[in-house]
Amino acid sequence: MNKFAYLVAASALVVSAFGQGSIDIGNRGLALVTSAAQPAGITGTSFVAQVWYGASAGALTKNFAPSPFRVATTSSPGTWNPAGVGGPGNAIQTLDGFAAGSTVTLQVAVWDSAVAGAGAASALAKAAGTGLSETFTYTIPTDPLAIPGGMGNMKTFALAAGGAPVIPEPTTVALGALGAAALLLRRRK
Repeated sequence: MNKFAYLVAASALVVSAFGQGSIDIGNRGLALVTSAAQPAGITGTSFVAQVWYGASAGALTKNFAPSPFRVATTSSPGTWNPAGVGGPGNAIQTLDGFAAGSTVTLQVAVWDSAVAGAGAASALAKAAGTGLSETFTYTIPTDPLAIPGGMGNMKTFALAAGGAPVIPEPTTVALGALGAAALLLRRRK
């Protein structure tokens, strides 16, 4: 009988650990990250997102491995892929130091890893060509069997303007010139 009681207690302890301090760091189907060049949502695996967390907005000291954004052919632009190459490997991550029922403050930093010197520090400093979300909160479920959420309170945000100048394609310039010429001819008549 003692063995059975021990087994039940151990099982309860193991099951309670499943939902404790867990978060889904994927943003698929939620808020997007955009830029002036990609207003529908950025794509390209050189862009990465890193989720920072802490007890308050002034104490965001912990983070997960950066997650690459999805490829240009994705049906989910503006979202990152935690299971992608170089990412943390899984969307469900453990929030170190936070138990079930705790409220965690989060912020997402985004940068283009193909740009020399770009990284989390430049994103946190709001450098040109990087992005930083507003801080948002997530309350860890108290039910040990609950599926963790996490990014639902994040708002869509854009990369800071700047970086490489946007150079229009020659056809865009030609089309603009053709339109200007048509307006001038119409004005003459």
